[in-house]
Amino acid sequence: MRKLIVIALAFTGLTGAALATAVPAQAKTCKEPLSVTSRSTVKTSEEARTKRATDNAEKKWSKDVRAKYGLQYYFWARSTDKKVECRQTPKSSICVATATPCSLL
Repeated sequence: MRKLIVIALAFTGLTGAALATAVPAQAKTCKEPLSVTSRSTVKTSEEARTKRATDNAEKKWSKDVRAKYGLQYYFWARSTDKKVECRQTPKSSICVATATPCSLL
């Protein structure tokens, strides 16, 4: 899309500073932070349980955000203030993922 804008501007004769102001900056819109909890009881190492609980918490966060705010806020990578805190019990790992969902639209 950006290449099309640059090509179109080249045909109109805009260059330099005019080109920089003609391409709009992407605005980031954020919603309220959301927290989710995930637990893993897989019978392997503590490290494997924690990784699985972390991965599942991030996936659950995305699913809950999509249901609450829509597809444009779904992406964990676009969120801000990301935090995953885990604790261990003898047979499980419990992780809480918290982040502020943001959209580039």
